[in-house]
This record gives sequence, C-alpha cells and structure tokens, in this order.
Amino acid sequence: MNQPSMTDSFRVPDDYAREYLAHAADLKLSTSSTDTYESHLRGYVVFLHDGEISVLDAAFTDVIEFVEECVRRGNRQSTIEGKVATISELYKYIRLRTEVGDELSLEPLRLDDIDVSRYRTPEPIEREALSREELRRLFDAFDSYRNRLMAVVAVETGLRNSDLRELRIADLDFDNLEIHVLNPKGSDPYDVPMSEELSYELDFWLRHHRAGYASADKSPYVFPSQCGLKLETNGSLNQIIRDAADRAGLQEVIGESRISKKQGTATEPEDETRQWHRVTPHTLRHSFITLLADAGVDLSYRQLVANHASAETTRGYTHTADDRFGEIREIFVSPR
Repeated sequence: MNQPSMTDSFRVPDDYAREYLAHAADLKLSTSSTDTYESHLRGYVVFLHDGEISVLDAAFTDVIEFVEECVRRGNRQSTIEGKVATISELYKYIRLRTEVGDELSLEPLRLDDIDVSRYRTPEPIEREALSREELRRLFDAFDSYRNRLMAVVAVETGLRNSDLRELRIADLDFDNLEIHVLNPKGSDPYDVPMSEELSYELDFWLRHHRAGYASADKSPYVFPSQCGLKLETNGSLNQIIRDAADRAGLQEVIGESRISKKQGTATEPEDETRQWHRVTPHTLRHSFITLLADAGVDLSYRQLVANHASAETTRGYTHTADDRFGEIREIFVSPR
C-alpha cells in the first residue's frame, strides 16, 4: 500500500478505501472534505460487510441497495448524492490506480447513472436566521467562555462547523483583523474579516482562559476540547449549540424525517423518525449571511466572505431585501 502511515489513520475497514482516502487527501481534499469522504466510505463498507460482501466483490445492485438503505434512514437527496459520488471515486481509483482494477465486479462509470431524485427523500429544511435579540439570548445561555466564543465567531465570520473546530492560533491575524481559513470545504483558502471587539475577545481567550484546558499547551487549535487537541466531530459542536439554544428557549423541531425499517429485518410495528432542529451551527452561519444582507452588503461580496462557489447558493441563505472588510467589521459590533 502507498503511504502506510496515512492509511492507518482512517477508520474505514477496507484497505482499498483507506488507500484511496490517503491518495485523495494528499492531492486534493481539504481536511473537512477528507472527513466527509471517510464517513461516506465507512458507512458503505460497513453496509457491505453486514452482507458479507467485500468492496471488490460488490455489484452495481449492492450500491443500489446501499442507496435505498440511505433513503430508508431518512437521508436527504443531496446527502445521498454525495455518498454515491464518493463511492464512484473510490471505484475509479481502484480501477485505474491499483493492480486489482480488473477484478472489480462493477463498472465504476455505471454509478454516474444513479438517479437519486427518483427516490422519495425528505424535502430540504428551510432554516430561518436568528434575529439580533435571539442571538443575544443564545450567547447568554452558553455554559462556558469557550462555547460562547465559538458561537460568536460563527455568527461574525460565517465559518462552517469543521472550519471553526479546526481554526488554529496561527490563522488569527490580529494586525490586519482577519482570519485565514486554510482548509475550507471543497475550495481554496480564503480570508474573513473580524471586528475589533471580536479580536479583543479572541486575544483575551488566548491569554486568560484557553490555558485552563488540559491539552492547551500541545494543541495548535484556538478551541481545544476537554480531552483532546480539538472538538473532533461536527456532532460535538452541534450538541453544544443545540444545548445552549434549549436553555435560551430558542430551540424547536422544524422538521422530521421518517427512518423506515427494512422489510423482514425488524419486528417493531412503527418506523423511527429523525428530528431536525432550528438552531444548529449551520443556523449561525445562516444568520451571518442574513445579517450581511440586512446591512446592504452586495451579493457578490457576501458570496466571497461566505466562501460560496455560486452566488445562487448565497442568495438561498438570505431572506431580506462595499466590498470592503471594514463595512463588515462595523456590522458585528452590536449583536451581543
């Protein structure tokens, strides 16, 4: 195997999947994208192993059955499409770059023809941004300085969950009041402005509070966890935000996805449901973009600081009806 030390770091129970992840991480994937690809492949490989099927022996029908299992579990169309794309990349890698490519039981190009839209998947959840008053209530409800400051950074910069968790001290440019985002999801590095007040709070955190975490001396990250160098998963930050929203009286269920049981494999009479909550880390990013729109920041510039590939994506985050970092810094002096 190539790059054995890197392949050993991936928690996917298949040698070829780990080799592909190491190859992709070395050449093209950001840290957050690598985590996503690893999660996709881990779910797929475990599904195959439950049926006593290997990656090399899997047929096209096995991939279809995995897709249908994802539908039963309430995955949304975009989520399933991302999983299929990752699986397709894995098989293309095996076909073209390994000695066992000719042993594959399926043709990788066939996976490109899978049409997820024909399945009945949950409708996209429409999230509403938090108002300034709601943001104040949320900030007041956090149980630690670190957790509150993470939420403030999310609202004032629009950083994604993974980018916030992986923010390093070296990424903070206090002289120019900017934050460097080195490994954003699916794109090149970019910069976002921070207000003088946020700069002060981050500096105060680094000088007076961060040292209270056991791993602070060893961790390069701005926000170490209680038992590690950083919060390791999106779910860990999700829980922190959701708990604070509960305490602030802001949390509510805005949608449910039915998780259907596979016929013949369960005796329970009712399907399970997955609940979708109003306030998540993504809601804070949503609020950031909407605050920019409320303040009259041009769409093209909102697209830039939100790190969206398409202006249409940015438009989808705003619900209301220059291009200088200074303007944005002024916007975020008052929400807290």
